[in-house]
Amino acid sequence: MALAILAAAYSVHRAEAIVWDGGGVNSEWIEPANWQGNNVPGVDDVATIINGTATITGVTVPPVLAVEVGLPGVPGSLSMQGLTSPAILQVATDVTVASGGDLRVSGGQAPSQLSASRVLTSGNVTLNPLGLVQLTDEFVQHNGVVTFDNSALIVPQVAVNGGLFDAVGAVGANVTIGDGGALGATLGIGSGIGELSIDGNLRLRTDASLAIQFASTTRGNVTDNLQVSGALTLGGTLDLSALAGATPDEGEVFEIYSASKVFGTFDNIVGSSIGEGSWIPQFGDFLSNGMLAYSQLRGNMNGDGVVDEKDAELFAYAIRDEDSYFFDYYLNGFVADAFMADMDLDGANTFADIPLFLQAVEASGSSSAAALSAITRVLTAVPEPSAWVLGSLTALAVVIVKAKRIPRCP
Repeated sequence: MALAILAAAYSVHRAEAIVWDGGGVNSEWIEPANWQGNNVPGVDDVATIINGTATITGVTVPPVLAVEVGLPGVPGSLSMQGLTSPAILQVATDVTVASGGDLRVSGGQAPSQLSASRVLTSGNVTLNPLGLVQLTDEFVQHNGVVTFDNSALIVPQVAVNGGLFDAVGAVGANVTIGDGGALGATLGIGSGIGELSIDGNLRLRTDASLAIQFASTTRGNVTDNLQVSGALTLGGTLDLSALAGATPDEGEVFEIYSASKVFGTFDNIVGSSIGEGSWIPQFGDFLSNGMLAYSQLRGNMNGDGVVDEKDAELFAYAIRDEDSYFFDYYLNGFVADAFMADMDLDGANTFADIPLFLQAVEASGSSSAAALSAITRVLTAVPEPSAWVLGSLTALAVVIVKAKRIPRCP
């Protein structure tokens, strides 16, 4: 009600910008000498903080119409900190954080609370524990870095059009990452391993990136985890970045997200290589959670822990065209990245990898002849296969037949 009254005042009175000049004996907002004209901003004023830091420490300051933290190319900072009493600021309309601006809302012995219609930021915003930001409209990030650490953000909508939104804890809002443009926006889950729950829907647009990290801790090998109470719409890039720590065990599986409903798929996956092996995504249109398995067994293309004839077709596609394999198979989940077909570890998928793959199939007790047949079907399915391709596959078949005819010593 108070915010509505303040907003209505804007239509009756002309807003006046009160500029921070930092002339007081301390940096407190309520110190008149810190403001132009020695007047603390009031209900009809836009508080503009430039070339200094305004602090609100354990007090409730007079309500204002709007707040500007920095200006384009001009720095400015606002820091709210609860002490024995809360730090409280009510803003009738918008809080704008420019590219050079920095807003920090932190608790202490008592919480701090910022209330406004919107927060619009292209700078840096840090929301720490016991810091509460309550908005009636939306939180919009155009660029910069937002760090959200187990604080409270109560707002109908969060729109991250650009920059990094790095969040740990719980966000009660519908969240959109990216705006479909060229700038790009990233959703991270803390600087280390963390958990983020979104009480609402999450949409990752084509220019979005979801950064998932892995590390070895005292609890064992762990990854970031994202929980969405509503619908999760996938898109953009899944960025799998390994933190310092042990390589996962063969076949180890981690949950990276869950939601009530999941739509779409990622347009790209980066960082699939870890140690000597590959992350194997396990997700699909009908699964409400996304998992990551791990394998470092070369030739284990389907991630089932053994190299056999079931891997042969995927192996052949990875040999034939790594890019097509990536988009047609890897992005759809449940297979290893194409580099796992590089059996001789020379950094390229070539025909030279086929004999080693067939040896691994034979060693597993599976049929190398059946595996070669599957490989041949894939490689000769291309229009007009070259004589070299046909000749190489024929030579491999002869080698297998001869190998089978060699009697074993008793």
